[in-house]
Amino acid sequence: SDRNTFVLCLTGFFFHFANANVLLVLGELMGGDNDDGSPSRSAIPLIAGAIVTAQATMSIATIAGDRLTEKGFGRKPLFLFGLITLPLRCALIIYWKDAGDAFLLSTQVFDGLGGGFFGLIHPYLVADITFGTGRFNLVMGLTASCFGLGATLSNYIGQTVVEKLGHVASLSGSLVLSFIPVILFACFMPETMGKRGNIANKATEEKGKSYTSMEMA
Repeated sequence: SDRNTFVLCLTGFFFHFANANVLLVLGELMGGDNDDGSPSRSAIPLIAGAIVTAQATMSIATIAGDRLTEKGFGRKPLFLFGLITLPLRCALIIYWKDAGDAFLLSTQVFDGLGGGFFGLIHPYLVADITFGTGRFNLVMGLTASCFGLGATLSNYIGQTVVEKLGHVASLSGSLVLSFIPVILFACFMPETMGKRGNIANKATEEKGKSYTSMEMA
């Protein structure tokens, strides 16, 4: 349980570390700058469109993920699907950086898919991991803090790279980093669906052993 919590924290940290900066870079690529370096007015509706596209796709992805969960699809493949959308999104933005705003805007569909499946399956994973321990709220807070830390560092470091090396370098960094959560989760997180009873039994056994040891003492 502690190992799975650690893997989930690391996975979420690196996912948000790679992901959070991408929307900022995307907006800068789509809108461009005026001659004085200020953001172009065209950037405002384009960024708004990028956010709306991602949110609309996220809503659809959440509904689809919920129905797949009800049909017995495991947590691991659904969560992995959400993680894999990030390297695809970064690669497409780099490839389409000069193809036009419409192509760049369409990559936000992957952001919505990733956010939808990630946000939906995250509490399921925590519930499975902590079942019978009474630590659901604790682990939800711990994982959310790791996610937030990753997003904060992503925005700061990512924009620093943009200033020093340019947009493509920043996106390339996000692309490389985006493979870390995929590998971590695929290799070290077991499927948790249907194992809540096993976790509860282990917790009960551990409590029984502790009570026995206290009585013997």
